[in-house]
Amino acid sequence: MTSFIDTHCHLDMLKLSMSEALQSAHAAGVTRLVTISTNEASIRFVHETARSQPHVYGSVGVHPHEAATFSADIATLIRETAKSTSKIVAIGEMGLDYHYMYSEKLVQHNVFREQLQVAEELQMPVVLHTREAEADTLAILKEVPITKKGVAHSFTSSLAMAETLIEMGWYIGINGIATFKKAEGVRQVARQIPIERLLLETDSPFLAPVPFRGKPNDPSKIPAIAEFLAKELDLTTEELAAQTTANAQRLFDFQAVSQEVSDANPIVD
Repeated sequence: MTSFIDTHCHLDMLKLSMSEALQSAHAAGVTRLVTISTNEASIRFVHETARSQPHVYGSVGVHPHEAATFSADIATLIRETAKSTSKIVAIGEMGLDYHYMYSEKLVQHNVFREQLQVAEELQMPVVLHTREAEADTLAILKEVPITKKGVAHSFTSSLAMAETLIEMGWYIGINGIATFKKAEGVRQVARQIPIERLLLETDSPFLAPVPFRGKPNDPSKIPAIAEFLAKELDLTTEELAAQTTANAQRLFDFQAVSQEVSDANPIVD
């Protein structure tokens, strides 16, 4: 079976139970998942889930929508959680979002900087969220450079920004948006960037790919995204899966689990 990694999902938000989500992911060939936090409660969820599920890894941080809730105590929680287990593989998601403006710009900027500093202190990669904030995102990334770089997830920004990020050493995360009729810009980015810098994600429970659009998303939908992108890139699904899996391994440096997933060894404990 072709193997995939879902590099960005929110297991705490899924409509499915944990068991259902992980079993359906396994059946679809998803051998690793990275569940992402957005606030204090989900940081604790990510920590517990990554420690208890061998094929689930985590990233801990505060989303720009939640930037107003950030505090020194949450910064400490992120730092200590990340240090507590190798199953936490990144810091974030963090960044800037000017579409909804749930938090003021200055607050978003300061929280973004603080989390970048934590990532650099811990020498960990970053899961970046940027929406309608290209210039400020790039300015802060240059102001607070990080060694391990990271992934610009759910990428919907310009090709120019993608190229700049790649020059800086970043990866680009592509999800179900690429299958949407009006998302030619995302498809152009996927076609133009080096495949060595491409990661697959669902961002579930959001952004289900066609033909599931409008329904709750989950990690088992990764093959639908991969099959669509493979055709765009003139690759086989197997070739795309192999390359994006290698890319994710290179960025996140997943520690080996005791036994690889197989039909006889389901993803669920």
